[in-house]
Amino acid sequence: MRQKNNLSKLVKFDNNINSAYKNRILIGIDEVGRGALAGPVIACAFSWKIDIKKIDKSAHKKLSKLNDSKQLNARDRNELCKHLKKHGNFSLGYASVQEIEKLNVLNATFLAMKRAYEKLISLMGEINHYVLVDGNKFNPYINCPQLPIIEGDAKSSLIAAASIIAKVYRDELMGRISKSKKYKCFGWNKNVGYGTAFHRNAIKENGLTPLHRRLFVRKILAQNAVYISK
Repeated sequence: MRQKNNLSKLVKFDNNINSAYKNRILIGIDEVGRGALAGPVIACAFSWKIDIKKIDKSAHKKLSKLNDSKQLNARDRNELCKHLKKHGNFSLGYASVQEIEKLNVLNATFLAMKRAYEKLISLMGEINHYVLVDGNKFNPYINCPQLPIIEGDAKSSLIAAASIIAKVYRDELMGRISKSKKYKCFGWNKNVGYGTAFHRNAIKENGLTPLHRRLFVRKILAQNAVYISK
């Protein structure tokens, strides 16, 4: 169950980290799409524009539901995303299906995070910063002080914000792609490329497309004993 004002809890977590790194700007990074059967991995790097304590009460209320994007419904995510974009600096990074196939999904995720991070630093200028990364691994593609945080999107306001912006962007992207006649049968407007029963059956009936992660799809479908027709 979500807390009424989850924002305060998440900000407190970030502040506790920041107290050990005075004069550094904290940046949160997260990704979405890593476990999908189709589509890219999207990462977001996010930093608050001002001290979150200094935003007005109205804005604070609008951000009060901030949480891990997976714990929010689409309506809350979309609403929060609008306010996060207003009160934060952010950039998105992309890793294509081809890069996922070539590098493996973990390294492609690191690459997407690196791209998001570098775009944000370019936007904000050379700043003394410290990066909070969702997960249990340091990102070898990012050459700066960083801290991996397990389930960081449920602990840090920065990582939670990044998770929401990335999720909203990727969901919208997969929804637009699903309107194409070539991809309409896979239901990506609803499953956004993840391995639902509907999506797996659609692959069985229609085969794979250039936007499917072929190696991962075959592994998942083999576990479910599904034959791919093409």
